[in-house]
Amino acid sequence: MSDIWFVTGGGRSGKSSYAESLAFGNRLPRNHGVLYIATALNTDEEMEKRIAAHKANRPEDWIVWERYRNLADIEKEFKDDKFGTIILDCVGNLLMGILFEEIPDPDDFLSEEFDDVEKLSITEIDALCDYAVKYDKRLVFVTNEIGMGIVPETRYSRYYRDALGRINKHAARVADWAVLMVAGIPLRLK
Repeated sequence: MSDIWFVTGGGRSGKSSYAESLAFGNRLPRNHGVLYIATALNTDEEMEKRIAAHKANRPEDWIVWERYRNLADIEKEFKDDKFGTIILDCVGNLLMGILFEEIPDPDDFLSEEFDDVEKLSITEIDALCDYAVKYDKRLVFVTNEIGMGIVPETRYSRYYRDALGRINKHAARVADWAVLMVAGIPLRLK
């Protein structure tokens, strides 16, 4: 039986806090430990501070796996089953990491390359879903809802926004539960 959550919202809407609270919920899998998949890349001083703030808020006994790619390796990496909940924070950074690897020049790319990055990202999402279902884990995807504002100025940013929107639709479709965070308030969508 799957227990897959999709948590989305705008910047600083409380997505990560809500996702982390799901690790302590009343419908926990047998094993209560948490595997936290941190997908952010430390690209500058501001991002370093954001990552540090997230680390400071996480319980020390959580297992942290810093990666955004090759998530199917979870089965090889974690054989001893010390967790019942997996939190991936966040899908937007997962996409960004793959994007930076596959299309490093934002001024020189083909739309087909972006399609490939989108497919690779969805493959990562599906690998975690398969693992969660196979081993009866709670899985929580945290993501950003970025398509509700101004159309980005650059072609690269527009492709990123569109790809993340489609990846989010996929993740929400495969999830059992979907929540939109608005000003710290969770709104159940599904």
